[in-house]
Amino acid sequence: MRDNAGIAKTSLLHTDREMDNVAINWDEIKVDVPEKNYDKLASPVGTLVMITTVDREGRINGASFATCFRNNHIPTCYEFSVDMHKDTAANVLATGEFTVNIPPFDRSVLEKVCILGLPFAPGVNELEKAGLTAIPSRVVKPPRIAECGSHFECRVEWTKQWLETRLTVVGRVVAASVNRDCIDSEGYVIHDKLRPAHYCGHAYNTKDGAAKFVAAYEVMEVPMVYTGPEAKMMTAVGAPPPKRG
Repeated sequence: MRDNAGIAKTSLLHTDREMDNVAINWDEIKVDVPEKNYDKLASPVGTLVMITTVDREGRINGASFATCFRNNHIPTCYEFSVDMHKDTAANVLATGEFTVNIPPFDRSVLEKVCILGLPFAPGVNELEKAGLTAIPSRVVKPPRIAECGSHFECRVEWTKQWLETRLTVVGRVVAASVNRDCIDSEGYVIHDKLRPAHYCGHAYNTKDGAAKFVAAYEVMEVPMVYTGPEAKMMTAVGAPPPKRG
């Protein structure tokens, strides 16, 4: 449970510590990220996510998405696609807001990711069913999920229905936050602290319904070995991309 100040009683699964029945001030754990660092926080650019929305009555919906990615640097935007009959699609079209939450590669959290993929009836709060903790977002109405390491609050830029049954949604990030220990002093993600994950895909699920995931935080720095003139066109981090002919 939480009060209006955003103080919750729950287990902070991301830290692997049992915190049941202990009051947690999430403002001490989550740090707001300035707009200039939104793009840095969006790393890796595409991961497993849990997206929260609310309907016109303010009822919370949570859903898991294997494919969601940062599709623009500045302004930072996130994109995902969803079936038109899903509550996420209806809520996004009705309210124009959603929050992207990045879960860690942690079995206890991934079990809850799987629960959010079940076909609950409209109006059911999937976060409560999964035992996840909703904490207020900074700007939008869809809440953040406390057990996740980073969060991107978005307002819809555009949507497109295609194949009659699919809706693609692009939202501009209007606020972002992250667990304090998951970024360095310059705002770069510490990947082995954030520990993002990927879903292997439905084809890899077992017959009894178990899902498979892979870690997405092993980092390798690869230098540019090509020495042609095109390599000199590479721009510094944060600079606009080079003009093309």
